[in-house]
Amino acid sequence: MKFARRPDRVLADCSDRLRGLHLPRPFELGAFLDRLAEQRGRPIHLEPQVTPPAGPCGLWIATRRADYVFYDAATTALHRDHIVLHEVGHMLSGHSNLLSGEVAHALVPDLDPASVESVLGRSHYSDQDEQEAEMIASLILRRADRTPARRPATSQQAEVLSRMDDVFGSPKRR
Repeated sequence: MKFARRPDRVLADCSDRLRGLHLPRPFELGAFLDRLAEQRGRPIHLEPQVTPPAGPCGLWIATRRADYVFYDAATTALHRDHIVLHEVGHMLSGHSNLLSGEVAHALVPDLDPASVESVLGRSHYSDQDEQEAEMIASLILRRADRTPARRPATSQQAEVLSRMDDVFGSPKRR
């Protein structure tokens, strides 16, 4: 019988796995995955898919040469990011071999079953691997700065802001 780990232990272990992981500011999923792919020495391909209601909303397939992350194409951007980061959580935790290469081939016929090393699907959170992947996704999203980059003010905008500062005062001077 498998005993559940204490939530504080899962949190500590997953936080350790994220040490040294660069999060772009502001956070952008593509830039994050490019950096992670560079660190892992293999490309990470995002593949939007139409998923059946009972199927997993995310899937990670590791081949000898690349990682493929499939996600539900009909979801929101935030949910897509969470799904993809959940699969990244599996990568960072070294999880593997939940489904066979034949199952991966049935799901993605273009992949050679012999080249598939592991397949993990995101469908439930009952076991330890799913808890860890979910925790990592949540931690990355919590740490991510989603504030859009500020555009520099034009000279006209800067002049208006300066006049407003003269009239109302700057919060820094109060």
